Amino acid sequence: MQEIVKAEEKKIGMTEAWLRKHRPVYQAATKHPFIRTIRDGTVQSHSFKTWLAQDYLFVREFVPFVASVLIKACKESDYDNDDVEVILGGMASLKDEISWFKREANKWGISLSQVIPQNANKNYCRLLESLMSPEVDYTVALTAFWAI
Repeated sequence: MQEIVKAEEKKIGMTEAWLRKHRPVYQAATKHPFIRTIRDGTVQSHSFKTWLAQDYLFVREFVPFVASVLIKACKESDYDNDDVEVILGGMASLKDEISWFKREANKWGISLSQVIPQNANKNYCRLLESLMSPEVDYTVALTAFWAI
C-alpha cells in the first residue's frame, strides 16, 4: 500500500497528493467564513479586533520558537546550507509583523497588554513550546517553522 502512495506522490507531486488526501481539512482552513469576510471586505470590526489581538499574541510566542529553530540550525545543519539565512529572514519578517500589529492595534483602540489569549491560541502556543524541546529533532522543528 505504501508503495502505491509513493508512486502516486511521484506522479502528481507531494503537495497535490496531500491536498487530495486532506481536501476537507484544507477547505475548512482556507474557506473559513472569517477568511471569506476578510477577502470580501465585510469583516465585522469585533471579529477583526479579536483576530488582530490573538494573532499578535501568537506571533509574540512564535519568536522564541523561531529562535530555538535557529539554534538547532546552527548546531545541526551544514554551514553551506541556507537554513540559517532563511530562518534569520523569517525573524526579520516577524519584527515587521509585530510592528504592524502594534500600529493596527493603536488604530483600532486595542490595548495589546490587556489581551487574554483564547483557548485555541493557548493550545497553539503550547504546541510551539513543545517543539522547542531539545528532544525535538531539527528536521521536525524546521518543518513546523516552514508550515507555520
